Amino acid sequence: MSTPDSTDVLPEPLSDRRLPGRRGLILNLVIAVAVLVVIGLILWTVRGTGGEQETEAQTAAVDTGAVTAAVSANGNIASGNAVNVDFQGSGGIVTAIVVKAGQKVRKGQVLARVDQTSAQQSLASAQAQLRSAQAAYDGVLQGQTPQEQAADATSIDQAEVSVESARTSLRSAQQSLSLARSQQNASVRRAEVSLASAQDDLQDAREAYQANRTPQNQNAVAAAQAAVRTAQSSLASARASRDSTLLQSRQQVASAQDQLTSAQTGLASSKAGVAVSRQGPRDSEIASAQAQVTSAEVAFAQAETTLEQTVLQAPVAGTVAQVNGTVGEPASATSSTSSSSTSTSSGTATTEATGFVTLTDTDALEVTADVAEADIADVHVGQEATVTLSASGKEITATVTAVDAIETVTNNVVEYGVTVTLGESQGVKLGQSTQVVVTTGSKQDVVRVSASALTTVGQNTTATVQTSDGTTSTVQVVTGLEGDGYTEVLSGLEDGDTVLLPDQAESPTGFTFPAGGGMGGLG
Repeated sequence: MSTPDSTDVLPEPLSDRRLPGRRGLILNLVIAVAVLVVIGLILWTVRGTGGEQETEAQTAAVDTGAVTAAVSANGNIASGNAVNVDFQGSGGIVTAIVVKAGQKVRKGQVLARVDQTSAQQSLASAQAQLRSAQAAYDGVLQGQTPQEQAADATSIDQAEVSVESARTSLRSAQQSLSLARSQQNASVRRAEVSLASAQDDLQDAREAYQANRTPQNQNAVAAAQAAVRTAQSSLASARASRDSTLLQSRQQVASAQDQLTSAQTGLASSKAGVAVSRQGPRDSEIASAQAQVTSAEVAFAQAETTLEQTVLQAPVAGTVAQVNGTVGEPASATSSTSSSSTSTSSGTATTEATGFVTLTDTDALEVTADVAEADIADVHVGQEATVTLSASGKEITATVTAVDAIETVTNNVVEYGVTVTLGESQGVKLGQSTQVVVTTGSKQDVVRVSASALTTVGQNTTATVQTSDGTTSTVQVVTGLEGDGYTEVLSGLEDGDTVLLPDQAESPTGFTFPAGGGMGGLG
């Protein structure tokens, strides 16, 4: 008879005892399949990476050669000196323009004319009034013999010719003084701009030396100080030249004025002598008649001047750069010939007058180009430049002669004007578009490397050196002049080294298991 315990506990079925073994087998099969998949992925990745590694890495060689830095900008050919010529007096309607742009003219050559009808009528009227006054004067002096009257008239005529000649000389001297003042002031302004630029360079050099007391910066300070002294000397010379030239011109004006005064005095003396020799008439009658003659002479001289002003003449020899008038249109009259120079920049906004005809000196050509603010610190007066004509590709050597101290902002872009003077003018036309390349730095026979082979992060510059056995190492590099294609190497690399370009410097990575991972779970 069974006990209660033996009755309650039943034997375990055979299928239930085998179940754990089957589950383990299935689990192991799943793990095995997963491992095979992972191994396949590893082999695929390794083969793919190996194919990439077979690609030859791009390298650059360290060698010895030249390093050149340059700044480029665009501009147009212009004349370094321009004279704006306008009609003087009341102007008038333009009837003829006898020159055209590009034509060479000599001093005194006729450039254009305005309607002379009114001026000729005024001259004829003044001449008639003068003859009438002279006739009245002669009538007062009828007491003299015909021979004496003829002698007196000749004396007066000669004195009048002397007066007119003296007036012409005075006008010429005054025009020469005006032209000399414009030219000398332009020279002084250029010297002042050069001095200001040199002083700014000295200040920059001193600040750089205070920030980094290196021999190179110290030499830069010394060079900047020398440049300031040179600029100061140039400014002093320009001012002295201006003072001397203007003094001489003023003396010529004063001399011409004295000659005119003397001639007028001689004329008055001649007329007074004639009056004395003709004692017949009363003094009051003679004085009145003389006053009428003098007034008529003044009116006649003014009418002659007005007629002369209807003809525009070249005050200097040069080339016609621009004709700003049109036949049949009124001429803009000014009181004097204005002179301007486009080769200087004083840092002040100025407006240059445009004359009826603009004459230029085509032997002194220049280009003013706008340089970005990021590059302007490297551009200085005296640096060499190359001007390339866009149309023909012709290259012309040039020199930086001016750098604007005041910026120009266009569409929120800050730029500075840089003026270069061409070394030659043959075959060059005003207005031609050009590209200007200013050489801001150049060194010969220095250790150099392609700029693309260097990596700079903050203040540190590195390069990846590849040895002959293919191994690589990263080295710190101290650089000097940074050129357009090459960078000067001061230390860290040697001539003959081979460096990897930055995008080739890191070897491709293979497959890597995640941290803590592995191929466990088998068995």
